[in-house]
Amino acid sequence: MQTQTQPTDGIEPPDAAAPVSRRDPGAVTIRSMITGALLSAALGVAAPYENLLISGSPMHFDYSTPGAVFFFLLFLLIVSPTAALLRWHWRFSGAELATVYIMAAVACTMPTMGLVAKLLPHISSGAYFATPENGWAEQILPFIPEWMRVTDPQAIKWFYEGLPAGTALPWHAWAAPLLGWLPMLLASYGAMTCLMVLVRRQWIQHERLTFPLAQVPISMIGEPDKEGSSNLVSDFFRSPAAWIGILLPLLQYSLRGLHNYYPSVPEGVPIWHYYYFWDGKFQLRWSISHAVVGFGYLLSTKLGFSMWFLGLLTTLERAILLHYGIPGTQRVEGIALGSPYLAYQGFGALVVLAISALWVARPHLRLVWRKVVTGTDEIDDDDEILSYRQAVGLLLACTLTMCVWLHFTGMSWWLPPFFVTIALGAMFGLTRIVAEGGLAVTKAPLYPADAAIGAVGSSSLGHANLGAMGMTFPWAADMRLTMMAAVIHGLRLAEHYVTVHRRRLFFGIMIAVFTAAVAAAVTILLLGYQHGALNLSVWFFGQGSATAPYTFTSYHLTNPTQASWDFFGVAGMGGGVQWLLTLASKRWLWFPIHPIAFPISAMWTTHHLMASIFIAWMVKSVVLRYGGVTLYRRTRPFFLGLILGHYAAGGLWCVIDGFTGMTGNHLFFW
Repeated sequence: MQTQTQPTDGIEPPDAAAPVSRRDPGAVTIRSMITGALLSAALGVAAPYENLLISGSPMHFDYSTPGAVFFFLLFLLIVSPTAALLRWHWRFSGAELATVYIMAAVACTMPTMGLVAKLLPHISSGAYFATPENGWAEQILPFIPEWMRVTDPQAIKWFYEGLPAGTALPWHAWAAPLLGWLPMLLASYGAMTCLMVLVRRQWIQHERLTFPLAQVPISMIGEPDKEGSSNLVSDFFRSPAAWIGILLPLLQYSLRGLHNYYPSVPEGVPIWHYYYFWDGKFQLRWSISHAVVGFGYLLSTKLGFSMWFLGLLTTLERAILLHYGIPGTQRVEGIALGSPYLAYQGFGALVVLAISALWVARPHLRLVWRKVVTGTDEIDDDDEILSYRQAVGLLLACTLTMCVWLHFTGMSWWLPPFFVTIALGAMFGLTRIVAEGGLAVTKAPLYPADAAIGAVGSSSLGHANLGAMGMTFPWAADMRLTMMAAVIHGLRLAEHYVTVHRRRLFFGIMIAVFTAAVAAAVTILLLGYQHGALNLSVWFFGQGSATAPYTFTSYHLTNPTQASWDFFGVAGMGGGVQWLLTLASKRWLWFPIHPIAFPISAMWTTHHLMASIFIAWMVKSVVLRYGGVTLYRRTRPFFLGLILGHYAAGGLWCVIDGFTGMTGNHLFFW
């Protein structure tokens, strides 16, 4: 008697007599790139709309790209199964789903903290907030080229205060400066992508970094397509442990969301609470992020311990500096725990981390160079999204374009190479930390502009150099979100799923950048002129963040300094500690501190995550001690579910708030 195997989803796969799709399940297809472009455009609209009008939980501020996860979840559970139900061969393959997610993740870095919501106010706020008292109109604006900023005073006034009824939106006032910025932005994103192409094999295949942030989309997509598979969703969504993990934050955050609508509903656990010791000098923040607990569980116990332990040590270091009155008097942007010394320390450690990552990769990079120069067969680049010759050539062209563009903005000829090296090096080091450490939220210890001030002093720079450095803030400031990290995590997904037409991913990434940035710029301008940007977000458009390039320039013009020995000394000590930690970690397997945790250990972002990372470390230590690897693998879906439930709850309530008109319904902040 012949038996039939029933497909697990109740959907009949095509039989042998039916027409078979010729689409390779491992290929990047045109339809997946079109879908990714549409999703990128949707993110470009939704992210600023959420931030400026709904003001709910931030879904697009950090390296974990929650907005991309939420949009991809909707696509995975609604659009893709619907296509399969209509025609089985319309089902999206694993490679197509990976392509869609990669483009969405890259797009998520554009609309707000990554670029557009900082760029638009930075090129317009100087003229709007200029007063006789601050002297910007005489001391700063004349030294910033008109082609890179908005100069129409009426267009600027209407953007910040609202457009009069019946008046046409002045698109022309913004078109010229945005086109002027285009070469720089495209070159910077091209350089970031090329750098990740050159180290992809080293990090993914040779060093086998864990890429915790990539584990969620990998679980959502499932294993690469197999012959005869009839599953509409991955096995992850069939796991009871995963659904328990999803429901826990979903229910908790829904309770908090309802509390904001109906105060009689109990809020549950508060979002955060501070504890102060030693006359307020030593402070601890207790806050739990389900997503960070989930990511922390994916880390090695050594790395998890290092994250929270070094965070405690730098909290104590800050308290000691405050107690003895030596926190540092230098002004730096984005200061670490209130002390420029801690910022200098982290910057020195980050530089050494980036150099050590390149040093470890030198055998691979040597082969890459041979491939570029001689075309040797010792290394194959067929599985890269760009050939090594293309990547090296494009990297050189992009860095040259960046340097020339910066020179045209007012920098002396010697400053752009120095500045570009610092900026790309800091991004490279942070990307390494995120790829290996899975930090959903982090930022650079020191702005590249502040590093340049510390290295050469402001007195030797003058108006034009300082103004040009201030105008680098939209793309090279706190680096709370960079495209470089999104690209390397995308390449990790491609390694798992994409086997055919991988070169198309480069164009997919660039399409995602362009569509998301354009959609975000149009959305922000429309909202700004409709409601008045100052009424939408004082943080983005008020004095502070919006005027940061001008206050930076003004301060250093009125407070000239020489090259800082404090900067060199403290950064050198931070680099020395990082070097010793790296040597100890490589030489002694028992050494408990992982070196990648030190550069960002003094950042407020790390201190906000310490409690969540501590819980994850403690639970994983107990699981491995008493249940071993088997129990860890069984519990892993639960913690992945915590991550997905965290972002699903945030996205769901943003949608609900958008329909009801509720604002300020914060369920979480990271």
